[in-house]
Amino acid sequence: MKGHQFIESGVTVALQNVSGKDYAAITSTFAELLQTSEKRREAIAEGFLFAIRRCPHANPSDLWHHVLYRKYLKLHTTSNPPQSWVRAGGEALEIFLGMLYNPILIQEDLTLIPLISRDKKREALAALGLGGSVGNSKLDVAIAKRSDGAFKTIGGVHVKASLAERVSDDVPASMAMMRAGYLSVLWTLDVKSFPPPHGNLVNRGELGTPDRPSDKRLYIEKHGSFDACFSCNLRSVPSPEQTASGKRIFVQNLSPQPDAFVKYLAEESGRY
Repeated sequence: MKGHQFIESGVTVALQNVSGKDYAAITSTFAELLQTSEKRREAIAEGFLFAIRRCPHANPSDLWHHVLYRKYLKLHTTSNPPQSWVRAGGEALEIFLGMLYNPILIQEDLTLIPLISRDKKREALAALGLGGSVGNSKLDVAIAKRSDGAFKTIGGVHVKASLAERVSDDVPASMAMMRAGYLSVLWTLDVKSFPPPHGNLVNRGELGTPDRPSDKRLYIEKHGSFDACFSCNLRSVPSPEQTASGKRIFVQNLSPQPDAFVKYLAEESGRY
């Protein structure tokens, strides 16, 4: 399916497996959510959930980057719409993980707890006994497992729309978590495109390939800075079965569920 096309910065952007009707439905629903939701982050999270359910075969990263993000810039009236998106979008993605995954994970006695404020992020690391050892690093989403009727934290998810969002800042916390026996996973949309004159806006991401790895790929495959990485950009290249660190990058769509991320958490949580 060729999909919907539009012109941005003088180049044609093609959205595979997204029809013109799909595009109109997503953008109109998102515009309404931005008007009616109490917080922008909630509107973005709900808009993204609507988008992936409306277009289950589309690239989730493209829906985020080329549909929601670009619509947000056109609708937002502050002096700096891109900066507004960075903050609201980052929090929205953490909320989205809970919205998408918790109805499935609860069947495995697991739940994700978005840690929206800076204080909650720091408190989560402190509760794991790691507050004094990771500097300004943070945790975005806690992974909790039900045991004896109560949920206990067994690890966390570092959530990134784009790996350009200083993923290196998450490395110290991730390494400390793994050393302490906790699970530490990177979940990303791996969003990255270049506009003219340096690119054609194709959202290729930043992970490179196993043969030509980027620094971001080396965090996983060479240095083992995270237990695993899950990319929801279908143009990302997954890791081979064997890597230098034993850690791998998995590439997945968000439909159908359970996806590779859910299956990984269900299996790895058996250690706890």
